[in-house]
Amino acid sequence: MVDEELVIFHRIRALLDEHHFAYQVMEHEHVHTSADAAKVRGTRLEEAAKALVLQAKDHDKVYFFMCVVSGHKKLDLKKIKVLLHLKNVSLADPNDVLKVTGCVVGTVPPFPALFSLPGYADSGVFENEHVVFSAASHFKSIRMLVRDWERVAGVTTSGLS
Repeated sequence: MVDEELVIFHRIRALLDEHHFAYQVMEHEHVHTSADAAKVRGTRLEEAAKALVLQAKDHDKVYFFMCVVSGHKKLDLKKIKVLLHLKNVSLADPNDVLKVTGCVVGTVPPFPALFSLPGYADSGVFENEHVVFSAASHFKSIRMLVRDWERVAGVTTSGLS
């Protein structure tokens, strides 16, 4: 694990421990997609929470924010623009994701509050009892109760997908 990834992983665990939440750390082989992750984790794809960093441009300013969607869904940029009253929205460049979160694309944990980002979660994430997500690594994931995750993640619920 890269040093920054390890720091973020420990920040997540410290946050969960501070609130006395039960969670399971899963170590697994390197994965690239939510479907592959569900297979190696032995979890359902619907339980996965994908964290996507987006950017919005307003005149000369660029704003970053995070959207969290269920593993079996795709992010709908048109819905985001309407829901958030934004015009110029796109996925953030991988270099910007690394600068903003310290994580490479595909390893960003769904905790916008950890990165001081505004965060939005699709309602589909809450349709399951548990949520499982990348823990700042292609090799580590965490599974926990979705209601506990919601309490500390820093997300607002909306229909993003």
